[in-house]
Amino acid sequence: AGQTAWESVLRSRDPLRPSTAELLRHAAGSVVLLRGAGDGTKDHGMLVALARFGATSCVLVGHQRNNAMGPASLRDARRGMRLAKELRLPLVTVIDTPGASLSREAEEGGLAAEIARSLYDLLGVGTATLSVLLGQGTGGGALALLPADRTIAAQHAWLAPLPPEGASAIVHRTTSQAPALAESQGITASVLAGRGIVDVVVEEVPDAAAAPVEFCHRMGEVIAVELQGLARRGAPGLQARRSKYRALIG
Repeated sequence: AGQTAWESVLRSRDPLRPSTAELLRHAAGSVVLLRGAGDGTKDHGMLVALARFGATSCVLVGHQRNNAMGPASLRDARRGMRLAKELRLPLVTVIDTPGASLSREAEEGGLAAEIARSLYDLLGVGTATLSVLLGQGTGGGALALLPADRTIAAQHAWLAPLPPEGASAIVHRTTSQAPALAESQGITASVLAGRGIVDVVVEEVPDAAAAPVEFCHRMGEVIAVELQGLARRGAPGLQARRSKYRALIG
C-alpha cells in the first residue's frame, strides 16, 4: 500500500525479480518445455510448456523478459494456444515484457501482424484461459497475451501501451516526467483491478525480488485456485471474453 506507479515500474525491472521460467521451476509440477515455432526460426522471447498447477494440467505460454520478443516469439505463443485447444487443456499466459523488438528485422518479419493474430487466437481459444501479469506489461507484446477469462496480477506488475519514459518523451520531449506519466496513465495492478481488467492482485511482501521463491509459491497457489474455479464454472464464453477485451481498450 502507498506505492506509487513509478515505484512499481522500478520494482518490476529488478533483475532479481522472478521470471516466467522461475515461476514454472518453483510453482509448477510435471513441466515439459516445448521449443520452437515449428517454422525453423530461432527466437527465445517466448516460453511454451505443459505444466500442472495444483491438480490442474495446462498449457503455459509466457514472455522471457530478458530476450527480445520478435515475430517468431508470437508464433510460438500461437502454437501454444493451438496446443491447448487440441489437448482440451486450459491456457495460462504470463506477461512480463519491456515490449516487442523494435528492430528492422522484426518489422519486416511481420511483428504487427503477429500481434494481431495472437490477440485474435487468444480471444477465440476454445478452452478456459487465465492470464498472469507478472511484471512489465509494455505495448502490443503484452496485450497479445492479456485478454482471458480471468486475469491475475502481481502487486507491482503494470500494463501500458508505452513505457513511461517513452510516453514522457512524446508528451514532454524529455524522459524526466516518466514518474508523473506513470501515475497519470493508471497502469498499476490496483488501478487495473478497479477497472475490472484484473480480477485478483497477488501481494508482494514486500517485493517479489526480495523473496522470489516464496512469491512464486504464492502466485502458483493462486493460479491453481483460479484454474480450479474455471474448471468448475466452465469458460464464460467468447462474447464475455471479448467484452472484457473491449473494457481493456476502452
